[in-house]
Amino acid sequence: MANRFAATILQNTPRIYLATMRGKWLLKNATPSWRIRDPKKGFQRMVTERRAREIAAAVLDQQRTFPNAIVLATNSKDVTYDDSKVTFPEKVRFLVVDGQHRLWAQRFSTYEAEYGCVIHIGLTEPQMAAIFVEINDNQKRVPSSLRWDLVRLVRPEDDPGAIRASELVESLNGERESPLFQRIDMTGEQAEILIKQGSLAPEIKKLVNRKVGLGGEGFDVQLQVLMNIFAAVREKDPDGWRSGKGNLYRARVFRAFLQLIPGMIKRIDKNCKDISARDFHAYIKRVKLSSLSDANLRTVHGNAGIAAIRETLKEQIF
Repeated sequence: MANRFAATILQNTPRIYLATMRGKWLLKNATPSWRIRDPKKGFQRMVTERRAREIAAAVLDQQRTFPNAIVLATNSKDVTYDDSKVTFPEKVRFLVVDGQHRLWAQRFSTYEAEYGCVIHIGLTEPQMAAIFVEINDNQKRVPSSLRWDLVRLVRPEDDPGAIRASELVESLNGERESPLFQRIDMTGEQAEILIKQGSLAPEIKKLVNRKVGLGGEGFDVQLQVLMNIFAAVREKDPDGWRSGKGNLYRARVFRAFLQLIPGMIKRIDKNCKDISARDFHAYIKRVKLSSLSDANLRTVHGNAGIAAIRETLKEQIF
């Protein structure tokens, strides 16, 4: 059977197998992220093709064996074990927790390798996310937007600010009345969407972690303030917002505006729940759009980074 492999049980509860699996079969049934809909696109986002090709040439084409196992997880519980072999359902799907480059290398070799695999069985999506984050969180190959998207599933008890930030970004992208409705790439897989969760969430986390201002408010007020600031930015340049090509419609500019929210709240001098988009627009309308072109920023500051954008905005709106 194509879906039956030699294996041994490493752990009974929860069940973990050590199995030998054929590379091409595994590649067809694996995804680098449960949150990315297209496995091929997910691998392309999370691995370096040059490195995968090098692995294929150095290991697979030489018919060598990888010395370490790939770590997999599946939500399937319809898995049987007998006669030292494990049998999976025909349409089983595996999350590649670790070993993405080694598995993707199979795509670039005609030799079908036998992969040693540690397989976690019957996990929920949050459990798979927790394992994935634990192993991959500090590795550059994982898009930051995807790590933030997984925060809502893992819900780290020691980082409530990250949970709140990820939930706020999700609402900014998901609420129809939000200026950013369906305009945020939540997982880092959509190259055509300029605004990434991984850009907004860190700045929002800083805001909600403050002991005063927005940090002292509840979720609904925090979300309304964020919607209002982005509504004010949209009002300043509606054409640029609509096309997604204006000088204001850039992740770096959005991050700079988020960094200036505490200063605007202080000057508006109202309770956060009473601050409107009009209140923010009274400051944002002072911005000269041409001053935010990369050329002008480099002329004034020597670069076009977030700090340069923030200082340019600060000089104009305060």
